[in-house]
Formats: sequence, C-alpha cells, structure tokens
Amino acid sequence: MSGLYDGEFAGFKIASSEEIDTALREAVVAVDANVLLDLYRFRPQTSQDLINTLKSLDERLVVPHQALREFWRHRQRSQGSPRGATKAATDALAKSGRAICDALTVWAKAVGVVDDELSELASRVDGFVGTLKDELQQVLQDADAERSGDRILEQLEELLAGRITPRLDADEWTECVAEANRRIENEEPPGYKDAGKQDNDTPEGGAGDYLVWYQATRYAKDKSKDLLLVTRDEKEDWWWRQQSDFVGPRPELALEFHELTGRRLFLLRPADLLARAAVLEVEVDRASPVDAGRVAEAGEEEPADPWTLPALSALLEQLDREAPVQAAALRLATPGSDGRVSREKVYELGEYADDRMLRGFTRPFRRLTAALQGDGTVPARVAPVFVARYPDGVKASYFSVPAEVPALLEELAATAPDPGEKPTPDTSGAAG
Repeated sequence: MSGLYDGEFAGFKIASSEEIDTALREAVVAVDANVLLDLYRFRPQTSQDLINTLKSLDERLVVPHQALREFWRHRQRSQGSPRGATKAATDALAKSGRAICDALTVWAKAVGVVDDELSELASRVDGFVGTLKDELQQVLQDADAERSGDRILEQLEELLAGRITPRLDADEWTECVAEANRRIENEEPPGYKDAGKQDNDTPEGGAGDYLVWYQATRYAKDKSKDLLLVTRDEKEDWWWRQQSDFVGPRPELALEFHELTGRRLFLLRPADLLARAAVLEVEVDRASPVDAGRVAEAGEEEPADPWTLPALSALLEQLDREAPVQAAALRLATPGSDGRVSREKVYELGEYADDRMLRGFTRPFRRLTAALQGDGTVPARVAPVFVARYPDGVKASYFSVPAEVPALLEELAATAPDPGEKPTPDTSGAAG
C-alpha cells in the first residue's frame, strides 16, 4: 500500500514555509545565470544584500557550469542595462516633447494664438523635458559611481571560488543537448519554452536550461542533499503556477529529481530568497526584495515585435494547408474569448480521444512561424502565437495568444469567406 505522495505522485507535494526554511539551511543551493546577471540591474543595496545572502550559504552554494558560461556570455549586455534603459527613457521623453509642441502648434493655428505666446508655451515644454532628462542622467551617473571598478565582479570572484560544477566531457554534453532537444520537441520541462533558441548561434542552442538542470541535479545527487534552485526565470517550464501564484517547481521536475536522488526539489526567485534571508541570519534592507521583484517584472529581453495582419494571414494560410486543426483553434482566440482557447475546444476541433495528450500541439505554430520569419513575412521577434498554459502545472488547461492577435483575427474573419467545412481531424499522432 502507498500514500498520497508516494511513487508517481511525489512531485505534487507542495513545500510548506517551514520546509523551505529548512532547505535554505541544509540543501544544496544552485544559482542560475540570471541571478548573477541581475546583480548589475539591482540597485546597489539590493546587489550587496543578495551577495551577502549567497555568501552565508558557504559550501552549500553551487553554480552550474552552464550558468557561468551564460553569465560571461551576457555580462556585458547586462552591465549596460541601466544605461540602455536611461537612453530609452530620455529618447521617449524627447519624442513626447516634440509631440506636445506639434500639438500646441496645431492648436495655436486653430484658435489664433500669436507666435510669441506659442514660443513661450513650447519653451516651457522644452524646459520641463530637459529637466527630467537631466535628472535621469544624474541618477545613472550616481549608480555608475557606486559601481566603479566593478565591485560586483570582485565579490563574485571570491564568492564563487571552488563553487562551479565541473565542465561536462564532450560525449556527456552531446547527450545532454540531444535530450534537451527531445524535451523541447515534446514540450517536457525544463527548457521547452526556449524552443526559439534552437537555431541561435550558441553551441547549445535551446539546451541551456536543461544543461543547468542536469548539472545542478547531479551535483545534489553526489552530495546526497535536497536541491534548492534560485532563478529569476518565471516561465511555466520551470514553475507550477496557479494563476499569478508560484506554487513551486513543476511536479514533473520534482518527481524526476526524487526518482534520481530520493530527495526533494525546491524553487525560489531572488526576491523570495531575499525575503527569507533572516533564516540564514542575514539582515537585508526592507526594500531589497521589492527591488528584486521589480527587476523580475521588467525582464531582460527586448520587446517583441507585434504580429501584423499580413503576418498572421500568411501563418493561417500555411496552417490551413499543413495543420488545419491548429488553424481552426487559432481562429477561436478572438476578443470575445479574451484571446483564449480551452483544452476542451481543441479536443472537440480535432475529434481527439479523451486519453490523448496535447504535448506537441503547438509545434506546427513554431515551425511555420520560423519558416515565415526566414523569408521576412513574419517579423523576426514576434512572440509565440499560440501558447499552452499550465495553471495546475500538469495539463494544458488553455491556450493563449499575444495581446494584439485577437483584434487581428477579428479583422481577418470580417473579410474572409465562410470556410463552410469543419477542419479535417489530425490523425498523425504528433500532438500526443
């Protein structure tokens, strides 16, 4: 006889606050690259608080080799993030100032305001915008002054001495990349949300998350300890989420680690770690967890290109030919459905058996989008057009589309002829 969390159900056990505190005091704590990179994006006090917290872990702290590789790869860009953000803000202020002056010019002509009055109003706008831009530059200069000499790198050199996992040998690395690619194709965690990186110019392509996972879990296994992963990655291929709440690691990951080691897996974000720093007898500024959360919300990726009407129309044409069930499902993500398509509706469209899984259902969207990006029909940095959502962490409950897509679908539907026929059911088995 077995119990509620035995065997295949081990991954569903949700950690209590007390169990997380115990893991902080006793488990191996593995830190992802994004946590180290964010030290350059936090305010100086937050960075120092996080370094002090990590330092308190002593020999239980580890950084997977792949995470350090990604740190060095992206460090220069992260160092420039505050400067880039300041430039973007000042450019936006200048653009807004010009727009206000243009609006005033149009208004002045309509109501007969004389040139001297218009010049005085425009001067006030220019002065206000100039003052704001000067203040932004001063904040940036103050931050640069506090970070002169790269004190963060100096502290990391000391903190991470002897704390990096060994580099995988060539054969093991190749096997890991192959396994990562298999997981991406089958939408198995972790790392399948990095499908778009498979064709980038790095040696591992989209396998980075899996390599971090593999190295961290094997290290914890060797130490015969629980594993606590600290990452800013909030994607659903790592987290078991219920609406906006982060419940814990995906049950599949917790089960995989349990089967590998007999131990437990925990997951924390940097803001969570700072909020619990007192468990490690580290005092942090009250604003530091809030600042870490702010950086997580801001993200580090460049804004995605929006989907356009021609791009979406071209994708639907391809889907109609090669994946008609997917095409029909996408067309349902209209404003009336809040851009969502339920799992039940997909089963109805495809006439799928109840026991059929939907892993791989979004694969045609990715493949055809990439092909259309290759010939310039679809913008290079669009967000994935049809994304599986896992609020319970196990099955895709619904699918969603980028914010601009529902209105585009509505516009296309208004001009398209009635298809008249139900899509041919997908019997290839690719979605299973």
